[in-house]
Amino acid sequence: MKHYLKKSKRILLYKFIFILFSFYNIFSIYNFIHNYRFNYYKVKNSGVVTSITYKNKRTRLIINSNYKVFAYIDGNTDLSVGDKILYEYENYEINEHRIPNSFSYKSYLKSLGINSVIKIKNYKLLNRGKSIYKIKNTISNLVNKRRSYAYLKTFLFSDKSDIEKDVKSSYQINGITHMLALSGFHVILFISFINYVFRKTGVNFHLSNILLVLIVLFYLFLTGFTVSLLRATLFYFISYYNNLYNLKIKKSTIFLITLNICLLNKPYYIYNTAFWYTFILSLFLMMKRVNKESRIFNFLQISIYAFLVSIPLTIYFNYSINFFTIMYNLFFIIFVCYFIYPIVFIALIFKPVDVFLYRMIGLFESTSLYLSKIKLCQIIFPKMSLFLLIVVYLILFISLYKRCYKVLLVYFIILIIIRLSVYIDKNQYVYSLDVGQGDSSLYVSSYHKSVVLIDTGGIKNDIYLRENIILFLKSIGVRSIDYLIITHGDYDHMGEAINLVNDFKVEKVIFNCGPYNDLEKELIKVLDKKKIKYYSCIKELNIDKNKLYFLQTKEYDNENDNSNVIYTELDNYKFMFMGDAGVTAEKEIISKYNISNIDVLKVGHHGSKTSSSKKFIDEINPKYSIISVDKNNRYGHPNKEVLDNLNNSKIYRTDQDGSIMFKIKNKKLKIETCSP
Repeated sequence: MKHYLKKSKRILLYKFIFILFSFYNIFSIYNFIHNYRFNYYKVKNSGVVTSITYKNKRTRLIINSNYKVFAYIDGNTDLSVGDKILYEYENYEINEHRIPNSFSYKSYLKSLGINSVIKIKNYKLLNRGKSIYKIKNTISNLVNKRRSYAYLKTFLFSDKSDIEKDVKSSYQINGITHMLALSGFHVILFISFINYVFRKTGVNFHLSNILLVLIVLFYLFLTGFTVSLLRATLFYFISYYNNLYNLKIKKSTIFLITLNICLLNKPYYIYNTAFWYTFILSLFLMMKRVNKESRIFNFLQISIYAFLVSIPLTIYFNYSINFFTIMYNLFFIIFVCYFIYPIVFIALIFKPVDVFLYRMIGLFESTSLYLSKIKLCQIIFPKMSLFLLIVVYLILFISLYKRCYKVLLVYFIILIIIRLSVYIDKNQYVYSLDVGQGDSSLYVSSYHKSVVLIDTGGIKNDIYLRENIILFLKSIGVRSIDYLIITHGDYDHMGEAINLVNDFKVEKVIFNCGPYNDLEKELIKVLDKKKIKYYSCIKELNIDKNKLYFLQTKEYDNENDNSNVIYTELDNYKFMFMGDAGVTAEKEIISKYNISNIDVLKVGHHGSKTSSSKKFIDEINPKYSIISVDKNNRYGHPNKEVLDNLNNSKIYRTDQDGSIMFKIKNKKLKIETCSP
């Protein structure tokens, strides 16, 4: 009796400690989020280099000092991981595009625990890295000499930065990105291989356990303690010693212990999408019954489970689902986990094996690129609310945990309702998207019958703009663009047009009057190849019950004045989009048309002094004016005189307000901004 009393007290004590630990962890996460700030000031500092990559003639570092910083140095350096440096720097102001439901660079930095982006002007080496860092640098130098270095970095250092962007995009479209994330399956393979070596070499049980922990810790160190690998390793070792010493800790408790340790160690994981994927997938896979008789059937089960569980998160973050993912996973799990992953370690040591690995990777990439072009089962979903995400997961949990598969029907019904919700939306929307120093406006008619995109924006070397526009279109349920209107051929208005046409379904394209320039000709080549119809210098366009009128049909000797100027009325609200039309075109328009009391004016040429003359503004008398402009741009836009001319209207600026949405609901205009 006394034995059972002591045991129950011990259990109660452990549970009490665990509950306190969980509450403390929640407080730590809240404190981290509440006090998180990006630092902007000039100062000298010192810190240890924890990561180095070289790209576009720049050295990119992650430095641990009083806080974690992301640093740039022009050119290459002789620095290595583990070096401690004293550096003088200036801050980059983190200036991201503020397009709703798209990639946020600030959130990405938060997910890494980084609260400052800096440019190092000069530095002084204080001391070289310790021996453990020297081992990592030796391995890194060896990796860089291999042809398949991009994937060696992926599986050894959890660094996917050297994989081609189009290839990574194909992995995401096919729903197989998780194959590249070091996770539980990789941990089991890695540990199984080490245990196999220990058994064959006759290492005794206790020594093998100690060596195993040390090797795995070093592997974690190599990968920078990536969230998926940290979670899998902790869960494996706690489960292993739980079984070894018969501690009788439930799997659910081990799961919660692992979750708490990860968040206590790195609370910024709360911003990390990989964190949510790895923990939610592992939670649901714990409920799966393994069929030991059929490995193929077990793989199929895992693939279906993983797919079902990942659907809500994928909708929440990426807004589209590929239903071929189940079949893709069956092939790619075997190919990556049983062929590519094990050979990575051999290729690191034996250079001839690297040639074989390089060819296998080439096959893997080309297959993924080909499959990503199959759009048959790629379904777009609008943005799901956090509340609905939680509800969907609760329903899925009940269904799988209780083996009540009738409840699973409710899960699919909710997904169908989410998918079809845009088609019952009778409101009309006009968006002015924050594309930096450029222009892009979007019109979505009631019930999503028609979608018109006016310009695409364009910033050279901006890898996020195209993805952000496509993510935003998906997030509001847009499957295709009926009309892509190019106001004129300047890069800041159509720079992303070719990428958009290649990555998204576009039905027709409208050009302005005047001869085609080189950029427009490049787009036309793509349109001809894809058999997309295009027109130029048109006068009007029927969009459901509305019409778009093209007011500028005269040819000038410059691209700006040849800009398409578009006028439309939506439920008696007047909208006017000026492109880059200048004062000369403005004079022609007010002499030719009787236009006044415009409700929403998309201001010409980003607020340049060459447009928006006082006479023109007084004539059209806008109520709301939108200026699409980048923060601290080198052109000095918007011009003070133009702002004075627009003084009688309410001015919205993308550099200050982010993207702007005009929503017409029950014939009333509602305005929302996407401020930082």
